[in-house]
Amino acid sequence: WQAKGGKVFDDALPAEAKIGVCQAFKVLFLGIAQQMAVATVLMKEGTPNWSLLAKLSLGISEMFEEYVTVMRTKAATTKSRMDPDFFTLITFQIEVQKALSLYFHARQHWEKELEYGLAISMLNKALTMMRTRDTPTGRGLPEIKVKSPLKAVEKDLHDVKNHMQKVLQAWEKDNSGIYFDKVPLKLPADKKLNQGVRMMKPEPYELEVVEPVALILPGDDVGGTSTDYELAKQLQEQLNAE
Repeated sequence: WQAKGGKVFDDALPAEAKIGVCQAFKVLFLGIAQQMAVATVLMKEGTPNWSLLAKLSLGISEMFEEYVTVMRTKAATTKSRMDPDFFTLITFQIEVQKALSLYFHARQHWEKELEYGLAISMLNKALTMMRTRDTPTGRGLPEIKVKSPLKAVEKDLHDVKNHMQKVLQAWEKDNSGIYFDKVPLKLPADKKLNQGVRMMKPEPYELEVVEPVALILPGDDVGGTSTDYELAKQLQEQLNAE
């Protein structure tokens, strides 16, 4: 209703009814839904489509980045009232998804493209992105402090890093003894993903078309002298009979 020209100022509305907040959280929820879709694929048996997973993970990070941008530009007042730890979590998610995108892309190049040196370089880059940043605005993951909400995922993060490290060591061993493929110091621009894939689409909300409720009992002679009490009593009797 506000989009059609309401007379109420945006600042006077509750947070969940502000246009900027709604736009931001729409993107955030789509990113979370896509994140759940990727997790579902990884839990299934068999080898997943590494190339698609790389694009989906990059798309997730882009949606989370868009959420932060919209909150900063269109809902700054609401953002200032929110728990800062929530945005630390979002920053953590952005960096993890970028690193996972590189990891999936590396798996694609190792197993499908047979570009072993390039795959090693990509996985090295992914591990670098999983390191804790030196400064609050630096590259890498936010520091997980003792009372940080991120403490709950610290063990999982450690397991992911260990897995990546083991895969990297196995690849380096095979490449140095079998393939002898050159490992580029810098990823070629044409091998990088320029844009992610956004698989999830919002569904427009529509109100159901319903018949209006009659304000009087049909067929009854309520007349002009019936009181509200009598009308309510008659309505209750009819509902009880049904």
